This record gives sequence, structure tokens and C-alpha cells, in this order.
Amino acid sequence: MATREETIEVIKNYPHLNRLIHERRQAILHPYQEFKDENINGGRAQNVRNESIERSVEQLDADVELKALYKQQEAVSYVLGKCVDKQVRSLLDNTTYDIIYEFYLREDQRYNADGIAAMVGLSRRSVYDHKNAFIDAVMERLNK
Repeated sequence: MATREETIEVIKNYPHLNRLIHERRQAILHPYQEFKDENINGGRAQNVRNESIERSVEQLDADVELKALYKQQEAVSYVLGKCVDKQVRSLLDNTTYDIIYEFYLREDQRYNADGIAAMVGLSRRSVYDHKNAFIDAVMERLNK
């Protein structure tokens, strides 16, 4: 169960999730191994089946951290998509996308809540309502 604080951290990490997923996949597929001298008592057997691909796929499928990263990415992407696709005015609309971008997704936050309210043409309370609705939607998606 994701708490509100964990959900906010997931939203803040969203721009970096592709990199984190890539790094985790690489760590699973190419684990660090100290050099081992395998040339003891002759060479390797020639008729042994190579199952490294199967092992890699199983490790990718079984990795809990990688699954969590994919779930986080899917949850935030889904709710952001709902914000962009809506044509009617609601708590999850284009304005919400702008608010979330300014609060969490931008690298250097330029505006506070009052500045964002002036930028999108809403009251400060409405900005917080949109932000809270987005966080709740992501939290609901993460807890599925």
C-alpha cells in the first residue's frame, strides 16, 4: 500500500524512471562478477546446452524492484494521460497536467502555489484541489 508521501516521491521520480528501469535491467542482465579462471583441467564441455537467455528472462520476470518501477511508471503515465485526454473541465484535465508539471516534474521549480494559480487562472485552493486529485488518482492506481 503506497502512502501519500510515497506517491509524491513516485511522481517526483517519474522523469527518471526510464533511466532507473534501464539501469536495473542492465544490472540483472550483466551482473558484476569477479574474474574467475575457468581454464583449470582442460576446456569446457562442447555439448552443454546454453541456458543463459532463459535464466536472464526468468531473472527479469522475477525481479521485484523492476516490477515496482514498471508499476510506478504505468500508474503516473496512466493518470497523466487521463489529464491530457480529457476535453471536459474536471479535477483531472489539462490544467492539472500544468499544475503537476510545475510542482513535481520540472527540474527547477519556478513557481509556488500562488504563481501556478496565476499562470493557470485558478484560485490557490483550486490548484491544491487539482494537485490532490492527481495524487489520489496515482495512489489509487499504485494500490491496485
